[in-house]
Amino acid sequence: MTDSTAACSSQRLVFLPTDAQGARRLRAEGGSGLQAFTVTPQLRSVLDLSAGDEEQAERAAMVIGSVWGLARFGRRLVLVAQVPGTLVGPNDEVDNGGVTLARLEPSWITAWFADDDDEVAAEAAGAVAGMVIDDAWNDVTVQSLLAQHELSWHDITEELPAADSDPHAKV
Repeated sequence: MTDSTAACSSQRLVFLPTDAQGARRLRAEGGSGLQAFTVTPQLRSVLDLSAGDEEQAERAAMVIGSVWGLARFGRRLVLVAQVPGTLVGPNDEVDNGGVTLARLEPSWITAWFADDDDEVAAEAAGAVAGMVIDDAWNDVTVQSLLAQHELSWHDITEELPAADSDPHAKV
């Protein structure tokens, strides 16, 4: 293997932005060819993080994934999974920690992050709908959201948001 994001065969922590319907489907069935975010050498370089800053790097990958999801799904909902490194491959978002996950088994999902109230992200979601990650990240409403509202951690045994709670499902 030539790419450093796919070379590691040990377990990798990945963050999968999704909507509530997708989260429920992935928890029940798994999936393949999924957009995910993880700590990559490119992400470390962009953020100027050393190898000793693992927790900070993982948090950055999760937050970036949440912004990607905000622009795509209108909410910040991120699944956390431990996956074999051999299933993690590069994609166009590699500088932002973006990877393609070849396969996800439901048992690999360990937790999820989300806003306690999706209304706190509604303005930012509307402002960045459909944007690429770099543009969404630089949006003032997104930066304000990130500064004022942390995502809450949930164990995978906790109930996921209802499928009909997705902002696009309410339209």
